[in-house]
Amino acid sequence: MSAARWEDYFLPGETLLWQGAPLPGIHRWAPHLLYMLLGVPFFAAGLWLTYHTARFGLLEAATVLDRLGAFVGFCFGLPFLGIGLFCLIGQWLMAVLAHKRVRYALSSRAAYIARRYWGRALSVYPIQKSGELELRTTRRAGSVWFHSQSLEDSDGEHKTFRAGFENIAEAEQVLRLLRQIQMQS
Repeated sequence: MSAARWEDYFLPGETLLWQGAPLPGIHRWAPHLLYMLLGVPFFAAGLWLTYHTARFGLLEAATVLDRLGAFVGFCFGLPFLGIGLFCLIGQWLMAVLAHKRVRYALSSRAAYIARRYWGRALSVYPIQKSGELELRTTRRAGSVWFHSQSLEDSDGEHKTFRAGFENIAEAEQVLRLLRQIQMQS
């Protein structure tokens, strides 16, 4: 989104204070490595199932019922293969390409996060005076969290959803702007 397009979503009197995107590259290696390790069994099971059922169904099945069973086994293995591939390769690609697909904007009243993957999504978070702010920095980038919400699922477990500007170069500057907005509201 360009600066001219952010204003299309602003309320009257709202002005653009900052806009940016995540820095290129992978910033948190540990979660990606964990997902990769969890994806290996899925990939192995999916590969084994699709290969052996395809081989059996194409080369060795004598009846139509055997071919149908092989086809069902092949289709059953595809989701495992897909999940495994995503965990091994896809999540790395999404992390590397995030700087091209995610845009951030901060206005005088709200924070905007625009995402473009298979479709477009725009999340708007009004800046509240009592809202908690959190800054996390690394050597290359920082993340500013400005929204958190605790949700309870059907099992009674509490999960926290956080939103913020992740892996940006100007994290400290954005935190100062957020604090100024809070003080003015």
